[in-house]
Amino acid sequence: MIRREFTIAEGTILFISAYVLSAGLGIIRQALFNAEFGTGMEASAYYAAFRLPDTIASLISGGALSNAMIPVLLGVRHEEGDTAERRLVNLAATTLTAAVTLIVLICIVFAPFLVRFVIAPGFDSATAALTVALTRIMLAQLILVVISSVAIAVLNARNQFLLTAISIVTHNITMIGGILAARFIPGVGIYGPTCGVVGDALLQLVILWIGLRANRFRLRPVWDLRDAQLRRMLRLLTPNGLSSGVNYAGGIVDTAFASLAREPGALPTLFNAGLLMGVPLRLIGVALAQAAFPRIAASAARGDWARMRKTLGAALAISIILAIGAALMLALTGRSLIRLLFERGRFDAAAGDLTSLLLIVYIAGLPAYVATEVLTRGLIALHDTQTPLVTNCAQLMGRIALIWMWLEPWGVVAIPAAFALTSALETLTLGMALRWRMRANVEG
Repeated sequence: MIRREFTIAEGTILFISAYVLSAGLGIIRQALFNAEFGTGMEASAYYAAFRLPDTIASLISGGALSNAMIPVLLGVRHEEGDTAERRLVNLAATTLTAAVTLIVLICIVFAPFLVRFVIAPGFDSATAALTVALTRIMLAQLILVVISSVAIAVLNARNQFLLTAISIVTHNITMIGGILAARFIPGVGIYGPTCGVVGDALLQLVILWIGLRANRFRLRPVWDLRDAQLRRMLRLLTPNGLSSGVNYAGGIVDTAFASLAREPGALPTLFNAGLLMGVPLRLIGVALAQAAFPRIAASAARGDWARMRKTLGAALAISIILAIGAALMLALTGRSLIRLLFERGRFDAAAGDLTSLLLIVYIAGLPAYVATEVLTRGLIALHDTQTPLVTNCAQLMGRIALIWMWLEPWGVVAIPAAFALTSALETLTLGMALRWRMRANVEG
């Protein structure tokens, strides 16, 4: 089963099941977190501290690394064989680990500056100091994330989705353990779930390592920056990683503006609304795109444009239809879900009302969010990672401008409203770019 290859339909069902189970654990985690920490100083510091490590992780995980590696791995295995593929995997793991270690050390040193002037400029000195301490702990996970992301690329390139799905399911387990430790062990406090973040990265690596061993991969240090295939991969990874980084940098922008919003508890309620909105996004957009991408990339590598167009069209149509249905369902049941799942302990009804309002605004753009997942992977399969980077940067600049204009009159609602509007415009742009690239390849 570890080495079984799944079809697109099987992979989509597998990933949807994994995300459903993970979402269930995420809801349990968030309910426990809300009950324990509410919307107070510790919760705000935790959410803000999570932003920087999560943004850096997006440069190597969140699909950025696997999306860049999969087309290159497929080409190398087809043209040069398994030995060359294994060497490329070791080159990628060694190079990225060295680069990320350097980035982590720099961020640890400059964490006070980043928190004070970038991540949460509206925090008081005590909250800012706690945010710095938590940020430094969470940065430790990034070294583990590098190896896990390489393993995901290797397994997904073979359509071996089982262990990737299991690693998704187990997400949140160690964080739940950290929250329970904070509840029952005096003095642990917010450091419990913070250490749980690092534990989650370690557990994921252990699971994925089994898949590498089953495919006879032995990770060893290999250093050769002049390798042609490594450079080819890095040329795809750099703009793709930066594009993902821009997406996550949007979270830092949202955090900074939320810290300046007039509503009390704006940041925790925004986080909770984003959490609920992210469930259908992962279940529909990410799951389907992740399962379809290896075959889309394989069709592009063979020059089978008819097959690629058919696969892309089906994935796009299905994802948009499902997203519309999910948006309507959340609009009808969102307030009840928030009351059922989150309103307990220090997370009161007023916080639930604000979370519900933010969720309604977020889900207006859900069809655009899921379509972007599919369209972006279509461009990456054509080795075009520059277009998604450009559109993401434009989307982020638009968000900043709109939030800046709307924050004073609208309050924290300005943040999801700006995100929904600019995301719709980005999706239209990506669709036109992909259509043009496909037509150019067919005519060529």
